[in-house]
Parts: sequence; structure tokens; C-alpha cells
Amino acid sequence: MNFSDQVKSTLNHLGVSPAELARKMGYTPQYISDLLSEKRRWNEDTMAKACQALGIKIAFIELERREVSETFTQS
Repeated sequence: MNFSDQVKSTLNHLGVSPAELARKMGYTPQYISDLLSEKRRWNEDTMAKACQALGIKIAFIELERREVSETFTQS
């Protein structure tokens, strides 16, 4: 699941509209619509503001441990 999908899922779960998210983040509804439809890219600032507005956080979970040299030699 990508970040836009997770935000949409959270909006649905919380019963929050994209327009309300835009207001909480300080952006226009069109800008949020463009992010959610992937016409624009999320950046660190917009991701942080969305997380704060929705009460969520980003976590990195290691799925598989690989040696660094193995990662760079694979095509």
C-alpha cells in the first residue's frame, strides 16, 4: 500500500473528507486531491502534516534482511 492509499483509507476510517484534511494541513482541497490521485508527489513536509492531521505515523519495518553487497549486485 502506498502513502496515498493509506491516507485515503484513514480518511474513510475516520469519516474525514479530503477537504477537511486540506483545511487541517493548510493546503487547498485541489492540492490534496492531486496528492491523493497521485498527480502530485508527497514530500517530507506534506507527509508529516498529513500524519499530524490524521493522528498517524510512518513506520519502517524490515521485511527481509539482506547483505548490503548483495543488494548492490542484483539487477
